[in-house]
Amino acid sequence: MRRGITPAKVFLYLGYVLLVNYWLVIMRERVFMGIVETGLFGCRDPECGLLMTRVRPGTRLVLFVSGFGCKSYCKSFVGVFEVVGDWVKAGKKLNDWSHVVEVKPISLGRVELGSIANKLSFIRGRRGITEALHSVDPSNPRAMPMPVEDAELIINELRNQSMPKPVIEVLGTPKGGAKEVVGGVDSTGAKAGAEALGISEAVTLLKEAAQLFGYYPVSNVDAGEYRLDLAWWGNEDEYRDGLAPLAVFEVVDNPEQALARLKHARDKWRGVRLYAIVKDENAERVLRGSFHELRRRVRVILLSELSGLVRDLRNHGELVREFVMLDKD
Repeated sequence: MRRGITPAKVFLYLGYVLLVNYWLVIMRERVFMGIVETGLFGCRDPECGLLMTRVRPGTRLVLFVSGFGCKSYCKSFVGVFEVVGDWVKAGKKLNDWSHVVEVKPISLGRVELGSIANKLSFIRGRRGITEALHSVDPSNPRAMPMPVEDAELIINELRNQSMPKPVIEVLGTPKGGAKEVVGGVDSTGAKAGAEALGISEAVTLLKEAAQLFGYYPVSNVDAGEYRLDLAWWGNEDEYRDGLAPLAVFEVVDNPEQALARLKHARDKWRGVRLYAIVKDENAERVLRGSFHELRRRVRVILLSELSGLVRDLRNHGELVREFVMLDKD
């Protein structure tokens, strides 16, 4: 007698499909940055067996940076990534991984363990922090997935901490927290000093530069997974028709978030030019050190350079417009 698919079986199947497992992965800081840059998570033989069984498409990984050899993210939750592919053999040497799987960021930021340890149920009742962390580590045979409520708490804290409190304070002015500055004069009429040159000022300068060069600038661009600070199209028709932009700009308040957004822009629009705007040379060095694989494709521009460029363009605006329009007449 042929057995049919009963409602109970359908219910159980849907429950299995819809269940999202969260696992905690403990790693070094450099490995975390590599995951952000490449969109890949991996394992080394012979430890891959159990990990590959537990980490499947749809699994979410809560990344935790250990205190060993770290500089900026010590003993902190730094992101939650979702597995979006199947395991494959590593095509090139990357963290000595023998197998890799594609992942995408759900949330990025920095939340120190000590700030929320007493709120996490998987930590309560454990003899020590190390034991607690390994109790939700997929490489531990005795581990169980992290409770969903703990994972959701970490995700919310990451989002709250990353904006307007960036993981690495690069610009010094939180996103959306800068005064509106137009033409170098703030809303009170006083000259804007170096401290006032924040994100809103950079976007204003980039929009003005685009117009002087004859491009069509759009801010807060919806690119699916992320919203990008600014992009330039050749003209308004190209933007309205859904064509790829010519350039994407991120004003950096948080290096790993800027990196993730720029990488997403490159994946979405192959060939697009990528630019990162930073406030000072120290931030430039931090950002360049974080890019690794993307650094050849991302042009880092100091905010002072951008300001000087726009100032010169204002002085020669008509001539600039004439020259850039030579092939459009």
